[in-house]
Amino acid sequence: MTTPPPYHPRSRGGSARGRQVSSRRVRDLILASIRNGTIDIDAQLVEEDLMIMFNSSRGSVRAALNELSETGVVIRRPRVGTRVNRRDLGVALDDISATGGELVHIQVTDQCIVPTFPLIRERLRIDDDVVRLVENSFIAHDEIIGMRSAYFSPRFNADPNDLRDKPMSMARTLAEFFGVAPGGASVSIGAERADDRTARLLDVRPGETLLSREILYTTADGTPVEIVFDRFRADRIRFESQIDHSDVTWCPEPDQIPSPEESLSTNELPQESPPGATGSLAQSG
Repeated sequence: MTTPPPYHPRSRGGSARGRQVSSRRVRDLILASIRNGTIDIDAQLVEEDLMIMFNSSRGSVRAALNELSETGVVIRRPRVGTRVNRRDLGVALDDISATGGELVHIQVTDQCIVPTFPLIRERLRIDDDVVRLVENSFIAHDEIIGMRSAYFSPRFNADPNDLRDKPMSMARTLAEFFGVAPGGASVSIGAERADDRTARLLDVRPGETLLSREILYTTADGTPVEIVFDRFRADRIRFESQIDHSDVTWCPEPDQIPSPEESLSTNELPQESPPGATGSLAQSG
């Protein structure tokens, strides 16, 4: 863990004023610190250190650690302490490759020819009576993290098992399997409950929340080539994307630009109150 500031939060007045009292916010900060390496895997987490690091109350730190323990991110044992167990896997928003350099492989679980239907015919702009359906699992760190159902024209007749032992990316899939130059992707993200079959494949309980993703991939000339439906374990992955707005020019109206005095002033910022507190700020635990 990083070296905490040389003061304890309670030395600054002894109340919750100005400190994080939301376990959700503390959990966000701990997770982000684990993801970017500020807190190492297998690191021992000490409540006092976290209180100082995140300027938080003991109650919010303890609640956050308990919540992270329920999802397996940390392990808490009486008289032993709390340590980091794992970090979730960053997956590119429109891809199947990991953003941190980890390897993702596929395992084909089913492939067949099925009758086409209006959605697929319209999205892929095809007139075929049938389409190919390929289902596969995504594997990282020797465990299944997600699954995909992919629909595409039967004119693409390559064997997906040829990609099984290779580190996966959509650039490789489009080039080696479809034989086309990669183009764009239209992405839709959601969440859903795992049905019995999906739960068995992903090794989760039926009804557990999964991340869902629908993507339409196109070639370099804009021709639709494949539509996929993905489901990922929400406790194992996160979607990531880098967006650059540096080429966007925006000029606010003159009356929308705050004066330097307003920009520098923090006296009017409201202090966070503990949940359920009314009137004066409650004392922290």
